[in-house]
This record gives sequence, C-alpha cells and structure tokens, in this order.
Amino acid sequence: MPEYTANQYKKAWTGLMVSHPTFGGGVIMRVVATGGKILIPVRFQSGYRKTFTAEEARASLKSLWGRMSARKKPIDQLSDAELQERITEAQQRHDARYQIEEDLEERLSLAAGIPVLAKENFVAGSALAWAF
Repeated sequence: MPEYTANQYKKAWTGLMVSHPTFGGGVIMRVVATGGKILIPVRFQSGYRKTFTAEEARASLKSLWGRMSARKKPIDQLSDAELQERITEAQQRHDARYQIEEDLEERLSLAAGIPVLAKENFVAGSALAWAF
C-alpha cells in the first residue's frame, strides 16, 4: 500500500461517514499528525469516540458515502445539531449495510493525485443493486 501524507488523509476523509464492525456508524472528525503518526478521531452514534491510527482506520473502517454521491457540507461548517444528524445518518447507513469496500482507498489515491479506474460499486439494498 502506498504511504500517504496527513494532508492527503485530511483532504480525502475529513467529515466522511464511516462504518466500524464493532462501534457502528460514525463520522471522521479530523485528521491529526503527531509524533510521526497520523491519527483519525471518529465520533460514533453511540457517543463513543475513538482515535484510530491511519493503519487501523484503513484496516477497519468502511465508507458509507460514495465519492460519486452528492457533496455534503464540510464538517467545520456544521452546527452541533447538523453534526448529530450526520452521525445518525451514518448509523442508519451502517445498519442498512451500505458499506462501500474500496471507497476509502480510492479517496486517498485521488487526494495523492493517483488516477482511479471507474468501476461499478453497487451498495447492498440500493436501487442499482436490485436492478442487477
């Protein structure tokens, strides 16, 4: 796997809705580089907050919002109520199993300027998935 910078993680993942197999749906709050490590704090619907290293995040988190989906308001512009709505939406998408397998890696590649081949990603339960 390529090495990415903290700025590339920040550009690619900040504010993204994600799924974790144990903690459920949540939102990546920011990306921090400290002591040679890249740390990724996530706030989950249960109220639990966990900070992942970049390696842990890449291994255990799945995107819940495809990069071809409509843009969301940047996280730093959200009110507390809007942030809670986004976290709740992340949990609903997690419960519906809307995880997108390769999306996090593709976002990092794009942030690093590496072209990504377009491919069909059908989310389980989506209208496109039912059509095929």
